[in-house]
Amino acid sequence: MKNEELKVKNGRYVAFVVLLLGAALNLCFASTCRIERVEWNGDHSEFEELSMSVIVGAPCDSWRGAKHKLLRYYEDRGFVGASLQVHVDSAGVAHCKFERGSAWVWAEPENLDSGATEIDVFRRLTGLEIGEKVSLSDLERSERRLLRLGYYEQTAGVRLFRDPVRNRIIPAYSMRATPISAAEGFLTYSSDENVWEGNINLALYNILGTGRDLQLEGNSQNDSRRLEGSYRERFIFGTAWDVVVRGFFEDDSLSRDSRLELGVSRNVGFNFDVAVFVGIGNDEKSSTLELSYISFDRSVLPRSGTSFDLSLAWMMDRPDSLDSYLRLQSSLVYYLPLWKNFIVRYSAAAGAMLPSGGAFAREDLFSLGGINSFKGMMYGFMRTRAYGFSQAALLWQDGYDLSIELFYQPGLYRRMKPFHGWAREHDYGIGFTQYRKSWSFSIYYALRNGCDYLDGVLGFGVKTLF
Repeated sequence: MKNEELKVKNGRYVAFVVLLLGAALNLCFASTCRIERVEWNGDHSEFEELSMSVIVGAPCDSWRGAKHKLLRYYEDRGFVGASLQVHVDSAGVAHCKFERGSAWVWAEPENLDSGATEIDVFRRLTGLEIGEKVSLSDLERSERRLLRLGYYEQTAGVRLFRDPVRNRIIPAYSMRATPISAAEGFLTYSSDENVWEGNINLALYNILGTGRDLQLEGNSQNDSRRLEGSYRERFIFGTAWDVVVRGFFEDDSLSRDSRLELGVSRNVGFNFDVAVFVGIGNDEKSSTLELSYISFDRSVLPRSGTSFDLSLAWMMDRPDSLDSYLRLQSSLVYYLPLWKNFIVRYSAAAGAMLPSGGAFAREDLFSLGGINSFKGMMYGFMRTRAYGFSQAALLWQDGYDLSIELFYQPGLYRRMKPFHGWAREHDYGIGFTQYRKSWSFSIYYALRNGCDYLDGVLGFGVKTLF
């Protein structure tokens, strides 16, 4: 019995060694296996040959990346049923068989999860053009665009249905309406100047499910007041263009200014927007061209993406159109996820008025200060004809609910007469935002270069969503 048990154990040991050697040989073979050539079966084009020729000389399992790239190319051009079969034999020959299938076009999009938006408006908001060739890349960009609007939250991925009669694909979204309209009150205090400032914002989005937006903002200090607003009418006359009306009124102890502008805008390629405005003010008229790009992953507490805005305004004096100047402004925001809940946000902004040697009225100059400008200053703290600043912030975000940030903001601006030259500015501080379903609370504390730690700007904000 002992001899038989010993034989069995020895046999198992030998089998184990053989399997181990076989696995090692297979691993060595896999690591040295190279594709020698590509052979095609059935109909194919020169384009498919060129696309797959890149795998020659590469490891035998490298064809998967080339296959994915080729199929994605056709899926973005209407051929969502395209398939490619690849088999690599022991001689390193890759046998390929490609079937393109029929071309498909987009049918009218549907929303399975909400009736809060008129169906025609929702279809236009997706950015997909009915009758155009199906593109899965465009479908992904469409999803991100809807989430950036803030009108919806996604409850499930997009489902694709085939029209039983024609070669049409029906994209069915699952976008549930979310409370995005907001009323917000913000109170800011500067201990350095012992000044209080109040700010009230009202934002109505997707009014009655029509895609119309209305925003109003009021700001008040001891010796100044400002009121501004904008209204957007979506898809005027059934086109892709929106009509936008906006304006502001500002009054302080030294000047008074106001402007009303009317313009049109439209979305181009899901991420780009272009707008043109004409306006009239107290003693001037204006023509403005605006370009913007945005690729944030969502509207509330974004974690990744980029936004860029550029504005070129030609300002003309109403009595004499030859007395004019160019007003340039641009801004950039970039979010980069680092690790888990940690995110880096970089932003920059700049503005200039040309010609640089012109004599500008005080109300025409840029107004700096506030949470969207130099945070260490109160809103409208100073005016200048040229400025530039950047900001680096480290954020810790917990989903859609909580954000804590540390920021540093260096910049410079052109000083007003009787001073000359550029002045440097360094602001830094901490910010906190907490969302709770239908409301949010925020606070930030910012300091300027040279200020005592107790002489900063403290801001409190409360927002309700509905």
